[in-house]
Amino acid sequence: MAPRKGNPNATAGQEDASIVRDYLRQQNRPYSATDISANLHNKVTKTQAIKILRDLHEKKEIEGQTSGKQTVYHALQDPSYTAAPQAAAALSRDIANHQNQLEVFKTNEKKARAALTALRAKPRVSDLRQDIARLESEQEAIQARLASRHEDDTVSISPAERAKLETEWKQWQRQVRIRRRICRELWGRCSEVLPKNVTAPELWESLGLEGTLQ
Repeated sequence: MAPRKGNPNATAGQEDASIVRDYLRQQNRPYSATDISANLHNKVTKTQAIKILRDLHEKKEIEGQTSGKQTVYHALQDPSYTAAPQAAAALSRDIANHQNQLEVFKTNEKKARAALTALRAKPRVSDLRQDIARLESEQEAIQARLASRHEDDTVSISPAERAKLETEWKQWQRQVRIRRRICRELWGRCSEVLPKNVTAPELWESLGLEGTLQ
């Protein structure tokens, strides 16, 4: 082991002083030199404790009070400790606020997940558009057939065929109403869960939807 540089006695004295000072800070209560020496199990003798405490007091690193023939010492009180209760109360309020916000976020997340599940259960917009296109094509075909019947006076429509055409026409109108209602419901749900950076018109345009935004 390499020898210590400098004065070994001075180094030992500094170590003893650190032990005493740290002990007072940890316990945060007044002690006499006799008490400190006993509590430290004679790591520092009573004579050393008296000298160390006196030196620390003169350097204003600790506080001391004399009562009769005995002097007791305690660590300096940090002024910031007086604000500890207020800081703890403010911290508790912040924690409570964050917990409340977390509950709100969890509730919103549940709502968003429920809306997403409902959206997934509905037909996709692309499928609805295909169905609408198909129904419009069928409508045009039916209208063309009706127009040809009206234009050709020599051709008469039997009651059975007319009833069939009317039934097809009513079925088509019913499908159109159902598809329109589904589209409105889907759009309403989509509008409720829009990201903050996306507006309703932007979403409408990104989906390739036609017509006026309702």
